[in-house]
Amino acid sequence: MRVNKAQFEAMFPPGTEGGRRTIIRAVDVKKVYRMGAIETQALRGVTVDIYEGEYLSIMGPSGSGKSTLFNMIGGLAKPTAGKVYIDQVDIAQLDHNELAWLRCRKIGYVFQTYNLIRVMTCLENVMLPMSFAGLDSEEAREKAMYILKLVGLAHRPLHKPGELSGGQQQRCALARALANSPDIVLADEPTANLDQHTGEEMIELFATLRDELGVTIISATHDLKMLKRSDRILWIEDGQIVRAAHPKDVDFSSGDFH
Repeated sequence: MRVNKAQFEAMFPPGTEGGRRTIIRAVDVKKVYRMGAIETQALRGVTVDIYEGEYLSIMGPSGSGKSTLFNMIGGLAKPTAGKVYIDQVDIAQLDHNELAWLRCRKIGYVFQTYNLIRVMTCLENVMLPMSFAGLDSEEAREKAMYILKLVGLAHRPLHKPGELSGGQQQRCALARALANSPDIVLADEPTANLDQHTGEEMIELFATLRDELGVTIISATHDLKMLKRSDRILWIEDGQIVRAAHPKDVDFSSGDFH
């Protein structure tokens, strides 16, 4: 079942949900990639509100536009048409420096391949975004140690990524994403490279961040365990949102997940 803009807003009205304010809003977002005379429509008019403190999962097959939507709502790319608002700011109107400031302070990113700097220790990786934000080294070190404790890595601050397990590297990547106390954390397939037990620990950690810190979690994922812990799931196909549901209303044994 495809959902048009009017139907979607009827299902999930814009503004607030359960008293929570809208932290990200995409309005009729389109994204076209051009290579010579060839045009590829990655997004075909997406409208969605994402709420403060929400745990949102986005799923869709390869080429569906899932990654493009993920990049749009994370401020990593600008739409060809339509609007993306982060904390009521139209990101298309920001210049390079303003956009960099917003991404540095408002959004934390957790990548599937971790993207840690290999020659730096775990502590130095977490401190790095703080230096971009202007924290002095002593304050940054103290804050980084606190965050490493929060994610269960207080015993590994001086280890480099190559000396950490995959799960520990993902925890370090999450700690780095939290470095500047962001309102939003974007996680791209955060459990894809983890074993089942470690993946479950990571999912619980995301849920804790939502519950205790009020962080908005947005994940691109196909992990059933993560989908079940989400507040809401969006399905993307052919550049459009075709379904939106709360996990309690989803049959996870259906063909949608196999």
